[in-house]
Amino acid sequence: MDIETSSAAGQADLAQAVDTLTAELGLLRARVGRIEREVAASRPLVAAVRALDIWDYTPYGVAPGSDWVAIDRTAATELLAALAKIDHWQPWSTPIEARPHP
Repeated sequence: MDIETSSAAGQADLAQAVDTLTAELGLLRARVGRIEREVAASRPLVAAVRALDIWDYTPYGVAPGSDWVAIDRTAATELLAALAKIDHWQPWSTPIEARPHP
């Protein structure tokens, strides 16, 4: 094999590697774009969850059951609204109703 043939084969291999890497870069850019859109859609949910104030009934002598905790109604409504924005099926759009008191 002479130098010219070897050089041409090397250039063909290099061109194929560049084409492969260019295609992979395009796929990775598309994937990163989808992930960035998903993260952006999740930001309202994250902010709402971070702002939640959860209140446990137990230390205050109220006993609706050990599996119950109270949550601020406004914060819970904001959480459900944030979930509705990122969930295309919107199962979280049910309004929060006050629990009847005895």
